[in-house]
Amino acid sequence: MPANKPVVYVTQSTFELDVDEDLTLVHAPLITTEILPFDETVLNTHYTWLVMTSKNTVKHFRTFFKHVKTDNISSIGVKTTEALNALGIDVDFEPSTYTQEGFIEECTINPGDKILYPASSKKRPLMRDYMRESGAEVTEIDLYYPKVHDGSIKRIRENLGQIDYLTLSSPSAVDSLMGHFTVSELKSIHFIAIGHVTESRLKQYGLRASTPEHETLGHMINFIKESIQ
Repeated sequence: MPANKPVVYVTQSTFELDVDEDLTLVHAPLITTEILPFDETVLNTHYTWLVMTSKNTVKHFRTFFKHVKTDNISSIGVKTTEALNALGIDVDFEPSTYTQEGFIEECTINPGDKILYPASSKKRPLMRDYMRESGAEVTEIDLYYPKVHDGSIKRIRENLGQIDYLTLSSPSAVDSLMGHFTVSELKSIHFIAIGHVTESRLKQYGLRASTPEHETLGHMINFIKESIQ
């Protein structure tokens, strides 16, 4: 492992980048997920929208797609769309910014719409509240539970002095990290946050982060390379 290559710990759940010539990339997912049971009779309703918010949602909902009757499917983010497309599922709406705020700004929800919304049990309420305030009937499914990946926490602790950059893609990832480290322990690390919501959560802990313009892992890696140059 060349000593002059900056070490980047990537904490997202999935990591599909190839070996990089300029960076040493280490996958250390901070969060793992546990699927939760739910009342499957909610799948019997015909919905106006099925709202999918992440690759994890697609993964855990995979066996239920064939039972869903819906007029439209929305996806938040290109990676979610790619996961749906890989299953042969077309997407009718994807916001230009891959956040709940982007969905709220760009997706028109009409009074009387019936919306099926499977997601993490720890999701932010912003989008759900918007849909309900727009007059929609929202059926939520707590599809999975995010929990700390103890192995990654251990790996980060054992290599603290060697980590140059650490990527974070959600407030829950920030909380998972800060539940095991103090600010002083992390002061030498340059944090890269996907999205301003993640950046804001880091600030609440007293840590600063850089945020690339586009909220994907590929853009984040390119952002790191540009900052080094």
